[in-house]
Amino acid sequence: MKHFSSVLPLLLSFALMVGCASDFQSTGSAPSAPDDSADRSFHEMIDRMNEQTALDAANAAAQQQFNAGMAAAQETMNNANNEFNQNGLH
Repeated sequence: MKHFSSVLPLLLSFALMVGCASDFQSTGSAPSAPDDSADRSFHEMIDRMNEQTALDAANAAAQQQFNAGMAAAQETMNNANNEFNQNGLH
């Protein structure tokens, strides 16, 4: 019971903070709310970052495909050279 009495004020404080935080969130417009242009600018920056990330991922995938194709071509050349050398056609 002693532990419960020491935790109870903490739980009540937490519940009060959560309740107040939800009240602040739900009010919507405050006298000192930031203007919409800053919000739009932030979202445009996030959009540009997402576009750049998508481009980087596409470029990485293309590079990986190119490297795989080059490795396959190299393996084909190695196999052809090995057959050529094994058949004594050098």
